[in-house]
Amino acid sequence: MLLLLVVLGFNGNRAKAASRGAKAVYTTPVATRGTWYYEKKGKVNTVKITAHTLNGLKLYKALEGKAEKAWFKKLMKADKKSHYKLANKVGLSKYEAYTFTYRGKKGFNACGWLSGGGDGVYYAPVKKTIHGQKAKALRIGDGDHNYLKAFAYKNKNLLK
Repeated sequence: MLLLLVVLGFNGNRAKAASRGAKAVYTTPVATRGTWYYEKKGKVNTVKITAHTLNGLKLYKALEGKAEKAWFKKLMKADKKSHYKLANKVGLSKYEAYTFTYRGKKGFNACGWLSGGGDGVYYAPVKKTIHGQKAKALRIGDGDHNYLKAFAYKNKNLLK
């Protein structure tokens, strides 16, 4: 039996995602996927969204109810024990995400595991009129009321 486990590549370590409460990979809405460009303070920034990542970081379904409260308490206790270094590590390694509807279109919110209410960034597909023509755009918002941060486009030329 032991030989069989070794041959099959058994690994006694738990998955890193499970250690942070992540149980299921989140799938982004199709309309939000792709490479998007937006301008902020005169600089062109890029947002890359794939089926399961945001700028290369894995997205997991947000926990709810008792599970969310239990993991939040556990992570806060561990964060305090690590002299508040864990929050940065967890926040920069993966995000939790959930779907929301903005003007009839499905978008998503992504935020760190130890974020409080109102944290995170909202991504929603919209249509914008640029130079007299309608173009697909990605509305980027943040804060607890999804305040507009920027509009991103799949073509850099639309920023001009």
